[in-house]
Amino acid sequence: MFMQAISRYCVSATVLACVTFNLQAEQPATLVQAAHVCTDERETQRLAINDQLREMAKALAEFKPTTFCFIMQPSLAVLVLEKGETYVKFSHDSKVMYTFPEYIHADDAANVMAGFADNDL
Repeated sequence: MFMQAISRYCVSATVLACVTFNLQAEQPATLVQAAHVCTDERETQRLAINDQLREMAKALAEFKPTTFCFIMQPSLAVLVLEKGETYVKFSHDSKVMYTFPEYIHADDAANVMAGFADNDL
């Protein structure tokens, strides 16, 4: 009886893991022109807490890139790895980076394949 309970638990855990993986699959997206991007998750979390702090950090990065943050030019097709309420983890050129929701948009297949965004919208 104990082995049956363990077997059911293992099957349930496996199914749950598969469902979780499918929900977190990489999604194509596009960065907007002049996106504020960071290479450090801790710095991104710190900036995500306060809108004014994030605006000041972006202004600084526009003037001179910092150790962890910069402005990415031009807009590019990326893969969203995780999307939270306050920041987004994405991949570009095999590098993991972070940005904020206002700088990333879900993309249609044409823009992703071309690697360019239509900024006239």
